[in-house]
Amino acid sequence: MDGKVIEDIKLAFACDLYETVKAARKHHGESVFRHTMAEESGTMVFVGAFPKKDILEFPDLTDEFVSRLGTFNLIGVVTDGKSRLDLFFLGGMNKPFTSLTDPRGLARVFSDEPLTAFLLMYFEVKGIMIDFTEMTHDEFLKAVEGEVFKNTSFTKMQEASQLLKVFEN
Repeated sequence: MDGKVIEDIKLAFACDLYETVKAARKHHGESVFRHTMAEESGTMVFVGAFPKKDILEFPDLTDEFVSRLGTFNLIGVVTDGKSRLDLFFLGGMNKPFTSLTDPRGLARVFSDEPLTAFLLMYFEVKGIMIDFTEMTHDEFLKAVEGEVFKNTSFTKMQEASQLLKVFEN
């Protein structure tokens, strides 16, 4: 996979998730929060921030999954609420995520392989046919641009453009 692609994905995802982190700060002492990404055809995709002690109560965790946990963790979840539950360890820290001061700090926490697998599953749920693991950076940018134009209002595109200009410096 093109290194620039994964770095762009990490930062874009971190910017989106960081809005939830900022909102969670308003609830002092809150260590568990959720960032819902999609709910399509009965399948929900979200990222949950959980302390390790709470995750250890989840059923059927593998030793490998548990070995990667930090004190605070971001877990990607894809579920239909009945028979399907896919968990992805996206990253962990020894301090709460609400202590981060910008999206770049959040992007540094992500583990490449689980984040890639989680986002590919998210794209599948959303019906977006982009396999960014097989694209050059230029191909990726063109594919994203096409999806953005297809699925985003002009106002939202202007807001995103302004946000990206802030991070270019």
